[in-house]
Amino acid sequence: MPSQASQVPLDRWFSSERPMGVSASILIGLVTVTAWATAWSDWYSYRTLKTYGADPDKLDEADLISGSLGIISALALFAAAAVFIIWLWRVRWNAEMFCRGQHRFTRGWVLGCWLVPVVNLWYPKQVVDDIVAASDPRTDPHTPSLKEIPGTQLVWAWWITWVIGLVTGNIVQRGVLAGASQLGDLRTNVILSSVSALFTTGAAVLAVILIQRIDELQSMRPWVPWWAVGTPHNGYQPPAR
Repeated sequence: MPSQASQVPLDRWFSSERPMGVSASILIGLVTVTAWATAWSDWYSYRTLKTYGADPDKLDEADLISGSLGIISALALFAAAAVFIIWLWRVRWNAEMFCRGQHRFTRGWVLGCWLVPVVNLWYPKQVVDDIVAASDPRTDPHTPSLKEIPGTQLVWAWWITWVIGLVTGNIVQRGVLAGASQLGDLRTNVILSSVSALFTTGAAVLAVILIQRIDELQSMRPWVPWWAVGTPHNGYQPPAR
């Protein structure tokens, strides 16, 4: 659903989103810690079954640890996602004022792109691509469309690592919900959970860098709305990334 042609927004001005970006970065770091804690709990469950067999007390202890860490991990992810999306919404506002270029999706998709199944595997990347393009000082304020501007390697790397971590983590979660109790199943969970934690860590580091990068771009660009910047440059070509 492409966005409509940019209109002059009269209800707000530019704002620095650095504090919100720092908050999102801290919570993203917490998600990384809980991802490794979850991987450890999967390993602990596997070792408990392998060492103690069907000892109900030991298995109950392992299940309690796994369940508790699962709840903490879910809460951390929810908090990080909420703050990150609020930050993304706000930098999108700034981006719309820097450049009149048409974003590929309406502002509502800044939230919706994460919630709709299947399309959440690529829509969020395109939302971020357009924000980066509109925030870049090299992008002409009167650029008609942002999708023609090539995406950055940073966004590509962040999104690929995030999707791999997300997919492997979901596979592990389905195994846990299905009540995996066989030694082979738990071993598979340990491997996939470790892979998920590894890629989640990579995605977290890249997300923090991305947050800083967008903040830098929006700080370097003159805070002048696109409708107040002269006339379009003739023969303008999108900047290379």
